[in-house]
Amino acid sequence: MSGPAAAGPRSIHMVGIGGAGMSGLALLAREAGYAVGGTDRDESPMLDTLRRAGIAARAGHGADALAPGAAALVVSTAIAAENPELAEARRRGIPVLHRSELLAELMAGRRGLAVAGAHGKSTTSAMLHAALGDSSACVGATIAGGRGTGAVWGTGPWFVAEADESDRSLLNLAPEAAILLNVDHDHHATYATLEEVREVFRAFVARLPADGVLVVGPDEDARACAADAPCAVRRVGDVEGSFCRVERAPGSPAFTLALADGRRIAVPLAVTGLHNAENAACALALADWCGADLEEAARRLAGFTGVGRRMDPRGAAAGVEVIDDYAHHPAEIRATIAAARERDPARVVVVFQPHLPSRTRALGAELAEALGAADVAIVTDVYLAREPADPAVTGRGVAERVPVPARAVYAPSLADAADAVMAEVRPGDLVLTMGAGDITSLGKELVGRLERLSGDGDRDPLSDPA
Repeated sequence: MSGPAAAGPRSIHMVGIGGAGMSGLALLAREAGYAVGGTDRDESPMLDTLRRAGIAARAGHGADALAPGAAALVVSTAIAAENPELAEARRRGIPVLHRSELLAELMAGRRGLAVAGAHGKSTTSAMLHAALGDSSACVGATIAGGRGTGAVWGTGPWFVAEADESDRSLLNLAPEAAILLNVDHDHHATYATLEEVREVFRAFVARLPADGVLVVGPDEDARACAADAPCAVRRVGDVEGSFCRVERAPGSPAFTLALADGRRIAVPLAVTGLHNAENAACALALADWCGADLEEAARRLAGFTGVGRRMDPRGAAAGVEVIDDYAHHPAEIRATIAAARERDPARVVVVFQPHLPSRTRALGAELAEALGAADVAIVTDVYLAREPADPAVTGRGVAERVPVPARAVYAPSLADAADAVMAEVRPGDLVLTMGAGDITSLGKELVGRLERLSGDGDRDPLSDPA
């Protein structure tokens, strides 16, 4: 990518403008005074939202979509090299920016805060945004106030950004302070080894300014990477020299934040899971550095209900609760199932869609082991997204390795998975649809089928457990 032609608001064209990340950036740029246009493959409710905000968004790609006055073209890693607008921009000599470069530009007008790590970035970014009260934010999942996106243009001085390591684009950001939650090997098409992941996070923290701060989550690898930070480090967790730690009764989402200086802050968190309490602790540790009143920041988290596709309720019927979650890595699956257990269901029934052949090839055995924490694990075929199919990497292969006592079921398609859920589920169960692909559509279908089942006037078949 080439760098910006000029700093400050100007006319930009965004390819893939209706996507989850790009739509939020488009709204932020519009709020910042940019003239914004762009295209997406198909019509969608998001394009209507963008148009209502004064953004020239159209469905369908083409060289003619690139306005004569466009000063920059903005793309994500997902945009193919042969895209006609990208080709036209290069023909006309228009600078091409990665989405992270536009994000860095928007952050430059505020005091930047970045949240990095393999897991929990979106949730922690949203928590930090909530704790600060009036910050701007650009998060990789829908958040409150984002008009269906993860973007909010606030009135305060801070700008909270989720820092994406999947394509190394976090290195384009220049935050004043940051959170590094954890280090793990997730994006196998980008990183050959865990050591390469460590290297990119070390490079990220090494770029922080000397008068900034790095908050580090309770993860050994993250603490090791923090050694490269040129600034003060605040460690979260039960380790020597930590800034704060979580004190939490088993199963309770609320917790006490115990600080090394003796302060004890009640945090009325409502979202379940120890991992969410630790995420909140990291957010509060940085909010404290930003000058927020820590007790007030903690109280703001009482209204935090999560972000899109993270323990996202889809509904309940026939005595069964259905929740959707983005978990697609073994660590995320374990944390999500543990959080589901805190809701005290009779059983946890997971429908898991493996995401990408590269990830499933590398982590198949660990995915299966993590799914063993469920009572029933229904596994679909692999969601291909941007990768070609690999006959040697299948959902069946994952299902066959799920350990007992969990009951494993292989259901190739989402339709098969829905049928499998209906055959397995009982009153009192909690159903988790999990994965980073199109499995997110399954939850509402399951609720509909359960509603029809319980409302047909006959005996509820679910009332007789198998």
